[in-house]
Formats: sequence, C-alpha cells, structure tokens
Amino acid sequence: MDDPASYVLTILADAGQHSITATSVLLKLFAVLLFVVANGFFVGAEFALVSVRRTRLETRAAAGSERARAALRLINDPTFFISATQLGITLSSLALGWIGEPTVAALLEPIATAIAPPGRAAYVAHILAIVIAFSAITFLHIVLGELMPKMFALERAEGLALFVARPLELFAKVFRAPIWVFNRTGAAVGRLFGLTASLQHTAVYSETELRQLIDISRESGHLRAEERRLIHRVFEFSDTLVREAMVPRPAIAALSDECTLEDINKAFQQHRYSRLPVYHESLDNVIGFIHSKDLIPYLLRPEEFKLEYVLQPPMYVVDTARLEDVLRQMQKAKSHFGFVVDEHGGIEGIITLEDLLEEIVGDISDEHDEEVNEQITPVSDRVYVLDGALAVRDLNRRLKTSLPESDGYTTIGGFLMSVAGHVLQPGEEIEHDGLKFVIEKVERRRLLHVRLELPEKNPETETAETASAAR
Repeated sequence: MDDPASYVLTILADAGQHSITATSVLLKLFAVLLFVVANGFFVGAEFALVSVRRTRLETRAAAGSERARAALRLINDPTFFISATQLGITLSSLALGWIGEPTVAALLEPIATAIAPPGRAAYVAHILAIVIAFSAITFLHIVLGELMPKMFALERAEGLALFVARPLELFAKVFRAPIWVFNRTGAAVGRLFGLTASLQHTAVYSETELRQLIDISRESGHLRAEERRLIHRVFEFSDTLVREAMVPRPAIAALSDECTLEDINKAFQQHRYSRLPVYHESLDNVIGFIHSKDLIPYLLRPEEFKLEYVLQPPMYVVDTARLEDVLRQMQKAKSHFGFVVDEHGGIEGIITLEDLLEEIVGDISDEHDEEVNEQITPVSDRVYVLDGALAVRDLNRRLKTSLPESDGYTTIGGFLMSVAGHVLQPGEEIEHDGLKFVIEKVERRRLLHVRLELPEKNPETETAETASAAR
C-alpha cells in the first residue's frame, strides 16, 4: 500500500478491532473533555468567589437574588468553600490523568508503531505514545482547565460567582463529610507550624493599601480626580492636628467686652466675619463670641442691647488635638467655633467648622473669605510675595510645593526660622529644595512678607505635573 494515509488508517482499524471499540473511544474522549471542564469549573469558582466584591453581592441579595445569597453563604465561610473547590480540582485532575492518558496513548500507539524503528517497535511505540499523550493531556489541563478559567474569573468575577454559587454549594453539601475531615486535619497540621485556619484577614486593608486601591480605581477610570482627592483628604483629616488648620493668634480679630453695640457693628462690617471672639482685658481671657445674626434685633432697638444677651459661651480645644476629635467635640457641643489653647492655657488661635470642612473639600471661598488668596500675591509666573503667617500646608496645596510640615511650626515664617536657626532680618535669603525665599519685611522678630522664587521647570517636569494633577 503506497498511500501513507491509507496505511495509517488500516493500522488504526486493526488496532481498534483488537483493543478498543469506536464507542468506547468516544465515551472516554467525552469523559476527558468533561473532566477538563469540571476542573475549569472549580478553578473558576475559587477565583471568582475570592475576587468578587461582597457589596455587589449584598446589593443583589437585598434585591431578592437567590444566587447572590448562595454566593454570600459561601464567601462567609471561605475555608469551607476553598476546601470544596480544592477537592473538586483534585478529583477532576486525578480522573483526567486516570482516563485521559491511557485513552490518548491507546489511540496514538498504532501510529507510533508504524513510525518506530524495527526491532524494538512495540517498546518504542508504547513509550512514545505515553509521552505524547501525557503532553497533550497536560496542555489541555493547564490551558483549558486552569489558565482560561482564572482569566475569565478575574475579568468577570461577579457574573461567574453568581453562576457557580448554587452548583458549588450543592457539591459542598454532598461532600461535606470529607471536606470537614480535610479542614480539621489541615488546621491541626497548620497549628503545628503556628498557623491559623482563619482567612478573615484577607478582607482587611491598611490605610496604605486603601490609598493604593483608590489610585488604581482612578487610573482605571472608576473614580474621578476630584473623588480621589476627597478620599485622600479624608485620610489626611484624621492625621492633621488642630494647630495646622487653625487661624493663628496674630490673625484673630477680637472684641473687648467694653465695646458698645456701635463698636461691635463696625467690627463686623470691617472684618466681615460671621463670628467674633470677645475677651476681658486680654485675648488670653476670652469670655465667648458673638454671632452677627444675633445683633440684628438690637440694631433697631439699641437701647435694649446688653452684651450678655448675645454672648455665647466659649468652647476650648487643645492645640495637639486631631481634627477628627475636634469635629466630634463640636458636634457634641453643637458649636461651630472653638478657641485653641496651648499647654499653658494661653489662646493660640481659633478653629471653626468651616476650617474643618476645608481640610476635606478644599477652600470654601466666597466674597468674604479670601484669607489664603490675600496671603499669596503673584508678582510673575514664578515669583510670589507670601504673608509670613501663611500656613505651610496651604502653600503646598496652592503652589504644588513640597515643603516639610512639622509639629514645631505651622507657618512659612516658622518654617524659615527653623531652617535658618536664628531670627531673620530683611534681605536675608534662604534656599530649600530649589525654592528661594527672600525676607522682605520683619516686625518685632515676626516675618511679615517673604518673596518666593520658584525654579524654572523643563517641559518634561511640567508634563509629569499635569499628569499628576489629572490623577
């Protein structure tokens, strides 16, 4: 027979008559495919249930989805469902090797016999068939039974979790006894090495990890830049001290308790604040504050005015308190205004509810609230005149600088004094991280005006900053 193809078909036909029937081959090949699919099912189920977001399932379950409820029951006991999937994967893999390799080897052996060298044809053919069969089954197992299900589960975790939940739950119930034995045995062995069987820690994230997740969500388009900025500021809010956000003592506009109604009214018109502190003799002896709206009834009847009628009691906060603690204190006291005191009891500044909110949402500016804008006066694209009382964190946010923040100072004046190590005088220059500060005006050892010169930036740096701002 000269045709090689006809020769091979004849060999296969002869072998089939002596060893296996066509029906048997088809059934075994179907079983091979079935076990590959089963392996993929359990692999996909494990990855989907580990990756799916609980909140999405809870939303679906609340809407009446039974599949979501089944998925929640499984992920609420991760040790149990992972053991179930591992049992399924193991059984499928063993069955695939038990049936698949001999079946494929039996199909390939006649071909191998035909091409094997004379003499040891049977032996070589058998070995060659086993090697090829093992390689083919391994390829199917890895590609179709492992890699594809994992990729699908990571890409569509929620949909796959809903699809596999009820079948996997049924499988776990059928094999509950062996799963229980495996779990107990595994836990006992793990304890010998100081391990626990709990997987609850896998759902716990540190602040750094949460920030990374937020950045990833922004880069993938699930969060807008402003949403990312707000969430990051919430984390910063809990770490910020009140002294970093307060209005410092030199910037406080206050009233003496000897002021008349006319004096108080003029002060509100001049400073344009809604609240003004009131002190007796000195600012270290504050007795409360006045809200502008409380003056309105007395403007028409000034003869009825008495300071105690409009004076509200003071609320004190320590300068080392964190903003989240101050917010709770304000909520409890139902107050929007607090006096910041130092360790000696002296007034160091004031803090308002608006100041706290600005730490999260940014500056809340209106026609009467331009303090920070007035503290930064642009001279050119790279030159600014700064108020010495400008907070370092406000400068960093406005001009995208990266000056270090410290508990030892809060203002630009304090920062420059700290760097210099002595009382600065007009004309002195200080350079820090490419920034040039020139002292312009000093009064009673306090820096009033400082000129800031920013370095020139190359196009690559500007492009990087633009991309960072977009994030």
